[in-house]
Amino acid sequence: MAKIVVAGCGHGGLVAATKLARAGHEVTVYEKAPRQEIGHPQSDAFDYDTFTYADLPVAPYFRRGGNVITFVPPGADNEPLTIPALENESYIVDRKELINYLVELAEEAGVEILFEKEATAPIILGNRVAGIVVDGEKIYCDMVIDACGVSSPIRSQLPDFMGVNRAVEKYDVVHSYRAYFSRTDAPDPRHNYQLYLQEDGTVGFSWLITEIDRTDALICRFYYPEDSEVLDALRIVQEKNPQMGKDMIYGGSRSVIPVCQPLGMLVADGYAAVGDSAFMTIPVKGSGITYSIKAGKMLADCILKDTEGFFDTESLWEYQRRFFKELGFGACHLAIIKNILPYLTTAQVDEIFRLKLVSTEEIQDIMSNTANAIFTPKGLAATREKIRLAGNNTVIKDILSSIAVWIGKFFVIEAAFPTKYDRSDMQKWLRRYNNFFVSIKKPE
Repeated sequence: MAKIVVAGCGHGGLVAATKLARAGHEVTVYEKAPRQEIGHPQSDAFDYDTFTYADLPVAPYFRRGGNVITFVPPGADNEPLTIPALENESYIVDRKELINYLVELAEEAGVEILFEKEATAPIILGNRVAGIVVDGEKIYCDMVIDACGVSSPIRSQLPDFMGVNRAVEKYDVVHSYRAYFSRTDAPDPRHNYQLYLQEDGTVGFSWLITEIDRTDALICRFYYPEDSEVLDALRIVQEKNPQMGKDMIYGGSRSVIPVCQPLGMLVADGYAAVGDSAFMTIPVKGSGITYSIKAGKMLADCILKDTEGFFDTESLWEYQRRFFKELGFGACHLAIIKNILPYLTTAQVDEIFRLKLVSTEEIQDIMSNTANAIFTPKGLAATREKIRLAGNNTVIKDILSSIAVWIGKFFVIEAAFPTKYDRSDMQKWLRRYNNFFVSIKKPE
C-alpha cells in the first residue's frame, strides 16, 4: 500500500484521505491550524446529494432547507427580483461542525491528522512531486494531495512545466467579512435573504440573512476592504434592514474566496489539487463545499484504480476528466457569467433590471450551481433577443454581444477537452483554456 500525504485540512482532502485509509493506504494529513481553530464560524449550504455521492453518512444535525433569495437592484424605482427556494435540495450546516465531522470520519478510518504542522513547499525530484516540506522537515511519500486552500504554498511553488499553478489575479477572488448580529423585534422581512447589488461590479456586493434569533451579514469585495469600509457597508445594510441589531454575537472573520474557473490542470506526477487549492468553488456564490467533497471522492476513486502505484499524470487523468465532465465545465459557465460584473457600472446594473434582461428562471439556474441552460443554442438565441431588447443602450448591447461571443468560443474549448491523456493534446487544450479566461477579463 502507498504512503499518501494530504497538505491541509480542506473538505476534499479529508474525504479523499478517508476513502484511501479505508482501502488500506497509509494517509497523513498536515494542518497548520490548531484543531479548535479549523473551519469558519459561519453557516453555509451545500447540495443535498453531496454526502450520498461521496458514500459518507449524513450527520444528524445537518438541517434541510434553503433560503429565498432576493436580489436588490441599485435603483429605487426597480423591483427586487426574488428567487424561490429549491425546497429540500440543500443542507445548511455550521462550517466548524462540518469540518470537525469530516476530521472525525477520517480519524475513524485510520487517517493520522497532525495539527499545528504547516506544509510550506513541495519536494520535487526530477519530473515528480515526491513529498512536502513541513515545518522545515522533508516528508517523502508516494502521492501528495494538495488541500491547502486558494493560496496553497504547494501549488504555487510547482515548476511551470507541470502546468498546474495559476497565479491569482484581480477578480479571481473576493475578500469577505462575515459576522452574526443580534435580531431586533422588528417584523420579519418579506424574504429573509437580501442580496444587495448597489455596488459597482468592480467593487463587490453585500447580503443580510434574517433568521429567528440572529442576522447574518456578509461584505464581499474584489480587493481587501479596510475596517472603515466594512463598517460603512454594515451600516448601510443595517439601515435597509431594521431586523439587524447592533450587537455582534460572533464571527467577524475574514477570508479569501476563489470565484473563478477551476484550475485547467489538476494533476501532475505524484500530485493532485482538490478544493480551494484547485479553485473548486461555485464562482457566483463562493461556496466550495459540494464541489470539494465530490471531487475528493473522484480523486480517491482514481487513486484506488492505480493498483501499480504509479500515481503519475496519466493514471490521475481520470480524476481530471471526471471532475470537468461532472462539475468543472458547469463551474466554467458560471465563471464566464461572473466575468460580466467588472464591466458593469451601478447604473448599468440598474438598467439591466429596468429592461428586465435577467429573468427569475435564469438566476435560479445560476444559483443552482450551473448556467447550463444559458450555454445551449436556445440560451444563445435568448442572449441575442436580449441584445434586441437593450434598444439604444450601446454599452449594454456591447456587453451582451461579448457574452454571446464568449459562449460560442467556450463551446469549442469544452468540446476539445482530451478525454484520454496525451501530453501534447493536454498542453494544447490547457493553453486554449487559460488564454480564453485571460481574454475575457476586463483590462486594467
